[in-house]
Amino acid sequence: MRIEVNEIDLIKLLKEISLKTKIKSYIVGGVVRDFLLGVKNLDIDVVVEGDGIEFAYILLSYLKGDIVVYEAFRTATLSYDGISIDVISARKEYYERPAALPTIEFSNIYDDMARRDFTINTLAYDVIEEKILDYFNGLEDLKKGLIRVLHPKSFIDDPTRIFRAIRYATRYSFEIEEKTHNLMKESIENIRLLSADRIRNEIFLILKESKAKEMIDKLIYYSIDKVIFDGITLNTQHLDTVYVNLEIELYRFLVLFYYLKEKDINEIEKRLRINKIYLKALKDLVFLREQLNCQNKNIRKIRETIEETKEEVLKAIEVMEGEKAEKIIKGKLTVKGKDIENLGLPPGSLYGELMDNVFEAKINGIIATRDEEIAFLKKLIEKLKKGE
Repeated sequence: MRIEVNEIDLIKLLKEISLKTKIKSYIVGGVVRDFLLGVKNLDIDVVVEGDGIEFAYILLSYLKGDIVVYEAFRTATLSYDGISIDVISARKEYYERPAALPTIEFSNIYDDMARRDFTINTLAYDVIEEKILDYFNGLEDLKKGLIRVLHPKSFIDDPTRIFRAIRYATRYSFEIEEKTHNLMKESIENIRLLSADRIRNEIFLILKESKAKEMIDKLIYYSIDKVIFDGITLNTQHLDTVYVNLEIELYRFLVLFYYLKEKDINEIEKRLRINKIYLKALKDLVFLREQLNCQNKNIRKIRETIEETKEEVLKAIEVMEGEKAEKIIKGKLTVKGKDIENLGLPPGSLYGELMDNVFEAKINGIIATRDEEIAFLKKLIEKLKKGE
């Protein structure tokens, strides 16, 4: 294996630090799995048989970059341009009840691998011995393309593993091994025990994937959507589309809930604990979508919403509605209140009406460019001055 960070051979560096400090370190999990699959992975996990934070600060002295420390688990994350290195103290985990966060006890590399979700994620690269440690037949499952849990209580202990099983199986076109599949189906109701934050995190991880549509289709196939959203319809049409300069999670979140009814907005807020930005975007989306099919359109509110809302909202509507939405979205005005003032009308209550008139002319195709907006405004102001 070879991993470069800041043009430094990370494995060689870990070996040097391990030999110097007598703290054994291992590259583990997804980065080993993806290296063997020939897939690029910029999220690197390093497990140390010792204090992860102490080791992380030594690593930082060579690599520079930023560091965030998590005292409770004695772990730290080092960040570089697009690369993240988690340095973890090897540990055992115990679950006091289903879906609870684990209690931990610091331990060795074997125990750390034994707490993992699936066999394909239990591979560890020993940087001193320069070999892969495979305690749970992860290599064989990787070769066969199988997702397999390590023990029968795996999904009960942590139901988020149900989402991960679907994510890995879909991402790599793997099969979920038969017993694992049965255990997974038996545990789906346990998803109700997860906090809203943990469910939201899993949904958003799916929305970042290139096969997001296929993954959401599988959630629907297993009726996981009914457990989480109970009666709220999910949309998977256009879910895999990607646009540069848009926040992919927000855009796909809006597409996913495109057909949401206004009365269900608060349910989504409650079930996923979305932040204010996502909540406002969702409200704007539902409002604009309903106005598209409304006979008596609220021109003022449409104009103001289009001016203020996130680009992700406008793109989601455009993708889902095509030409019908395009006409209104392209009505977004370039003129501002300052332009009206420059045309000789002092600030006042008429500004809103004038902007509404220009917006209406634009969505009806009477004007299109900024010059035409200014010319249209000028005519309106001249009429006002004449008292027409």
